[in-house]
Amino acid sequence: MDLVNAAPFMAALALFAISTGVGMIQVVKIIQIREAKHELKYGSAGFLRSVGGWSIVIIWFAAVWFLATIIGDWGATGDLAGAWDRGQLRLRILIEILAALAESD
Repeated sequence: MDLVNAAPFMAALALFAISTGVGMIQVVKIIQIREAKHELKYGSAGFLRSVGGWSIVIIWFAAVWFLATIIGDWGATGDLAGAWDRGQLRLRILIEILAALAESD
């Protein structure tokens, strides 16, 4: 794989890493605040209820992944319209997965 073909992949990977890093800073702050307000020991009822909040992290991860795949697809094919069309198919599947996770939360 030469450097020209690796550039879109590296750009998508960098976008994914930066977006996840920025988002996780906020998630860690929220978790620390919740832990400070409640005694969240493993196995306690408070801990079990707080696990449901992880769906926020999953939604953030899914959004970052979705945008990174469109950018990576666009960079790999050079066709923005085609990348968006394929992205809409991925988005449809992703929304169904997230809906299933939200129901179990």
